[in-house]
Amino acid sequence: VRYAYVRQVNLAEEFDILQIVGEGWFGKILLAEHRATDTEMVLKALPKPYTAARDFYREFHYSLHLGAHRNIITTYDVAFETAGFYVFSQEYAPLGDLTSNVSETGIGELHSKRVAKQLASALDHLHARELVHRDVKLDNVLVLKSDFSRVKLCDFGETRRAGTLVRRRNEWLPYSPPEVLLTNTDETYKAETSHDVWQFGIVTFVCLTGCLPWQKAGSDDPRYVRYLHWHGSNGVLMPVRRPKLFKLLTSKAQRMFRKFLEPRPDKRPGGLADLAKFLEDRWLTKTSLDRQTDNSPEDEGLCPSMYSFHSSLEEKNKLLFTLTQYGIETTVDRSAKKTRIEDWIQASVIAEAPEEEEEEDEMEEEERQKERKAMEGKRENRNKIDKESPADTSRPSSHRNGQGED
Repeated sequence: VRYAYVRQVNLAEEFDILQIVGEGWFGKILLAEHRATDTEMVLKALPKPYTAARDFYREFHYSLHLGAHRNIITTYDVAFETAGFYVFSQEYAPLGDLTSNVSETGIGELHSKRVAKQLASALDHLHARELVHRDVKLDNVLVLKSDFSRVKLCDFGETRRAGTLVRRRNEWLPYSPPEVLLTNTDETYKAETSHDVWQFGIVTFVCLTGCLPWQKAGSDDPRYVRYLHWHGSNGVLMPVRRPKLFKLLTSKAQRMFRKFLEPRPDKRPGGLADLAKFLEDRWLTKTSLDRQTDNSPEDEGLCPSMYSFHSSLEEKNKLLFTLTQYGIETTVDRSAKKTRIEDWIQASVIAEAPEEEEEEDEMEEEERQKERKAMEGKRENRNKIDKESPADTSRPSSHRNGQGED
């Protein structure tokens, strides 16, 4: 990883912030225009309190050098820091990521194959350099053309060299391979290219069906347990019913997913070269094609939620009712939310006090301290004078000669 000096920049002076593209615990993604060149670009701002300098340089380094591939987001050789953030710039994908483009019935077989082919090419590019992305998901595949003829892999914050020991943190459960989920939080495991293959399988499955195959590749997820039983059967001596979602796929597509979503890591391929064998095959059955044009009541409950674990509509409604009973807002004012985010950015990223103002503040503070000392001196003199002056004899006393009145 290359370490280099990054200059200090005041965002407000060099960029016009046009839009907040994304935000989360990782930082902010801002669409900005560089004033000097009139160039529109994305700024990825990583908060210093949560980002070590080494992690920032690593992500910037990988993003910059991998971006030469046509299916990996282009990163510009522009990096700097502000008072609270490390920042680097990338090209803008106006159509967003796959999450915002995949409908509840998927994107169709043709488009899914286009995405799969390009994503596999990007991952092969990483794997040839002995790198593991480790965070392949819908959110990290950007769409640059509406017909999905150009998609690009992004976000290399979790990328590591194959074989590196990494600590398990907050992996996104639906995409995590089973061997990673078996690792306890804060324990280490080896980053392997087969992890990317598993995540590639999940992304492709969602593109085809519009559904996650399961919420978690663990023994506490009934959908995954059913898949395990089906995957382990040979279909002859021990026939097991196919999981519902896999009935939407042709036998050849099922064979492909059984290969990429192999629960045993030592049996799962470490690359995606085998994808080419399946690209000419049909992936979706006629039943699934009918489902794309006519959503029947039978489809309700077919797909697990894309965003929550073991949730159902009934559970969500109960939760919303309980929150409402206690006077807690359950709807989001998007305009107010956007205003709050803009205020946050203005305060923590853009607004950086000039040195002249800081010097003026220091001078004002010194003047106030001098005034306080002068006031304290006057009080001390006044108290000293009061102590030295004779007592007031006109004031009646309740004691004479040491004795009180009877």
